[in-house]
Amino acid sequence: MSATRDLHVNVRHEDGSLWATVEEFPGVFATGDNLEELRESLEEGISLVLERPNGEVPTVTLQPLQLAPAETTASAELVYA
Repeated sequence: MSATRDLHVNVRHEDGSLWATVEEFPGVFATGDNLEELRESLEEGISLVLERPNGEVPTVTLQPLQLAPAETTASAELVYA
């Protein structure tokens, strides 16, 4: 039996590498040098979170990641000296 669901993946680009978290699976953290490596790392991380009590790790297959523009926000803290 296979199931399909949409996931919210938060991708960041820092120091030439990509890293991501998945809102629906707290604790999943993935890295990669490109989107394909990042997708493979996400599949592995999600599989481990879904590990069954008998130790069986399910196969997780993600569609290619689709980057969507995100709203940019900023904040600052005012400090009086």
